[in-house]
Amino acid sequence: MSKSDDGQAGKRKKFFIPIDGKLYETSEEIYKTYYSMDRRERYLEERSRKHELSYEGLTDVDYPVEEKMVNKPKNVDDDVITSILIEKMLVVITKLSQEEKQLIQELFFCGKSEVALAKEIGVARTTLQSRKYKILSKIKKLLKN
Repeated sequence: MSKSDDGQAGKRKKFFIPIDGKLYETSEEIYKTYYSMDRRERYLEERSRKHELSYEGLTDVDYPVEEKMVNKPKNVDDDVITSILIEKMLVVITKLSQEEKQLIQELFFCGKSEVALAKEIGVARTTLQSRKYKILSKIKKLLKN
């Protein structure tokens, strides 16, 4: 629920959200996020009621809920292959130049976007993307050796 300051023109709107039965003033961003999440929750609840989705309903029709929730055991072979590939990747990364390592670090390990990193280092995003593809191609070649 939002309220205006005395209805006077030029004044900013105040935004409130209910917490434990009381209204607290908040920013417009938090207000919109709160009510967006609230609408989403109500939508999901309505959809659940409409389709009668519930744990009890699924167990009544003998749906294997517990089996679906259990993490499947890992295959030892997959773990060994993954470990070998990680070790090989670490060796290959040491063969890259410092600039190449930094780019890979920022994009893949730190999760920076190409746009953000391009701005940070002062190059066009397409230039950065081209560099990334060249580095990945180099890594593929090194991994094959």
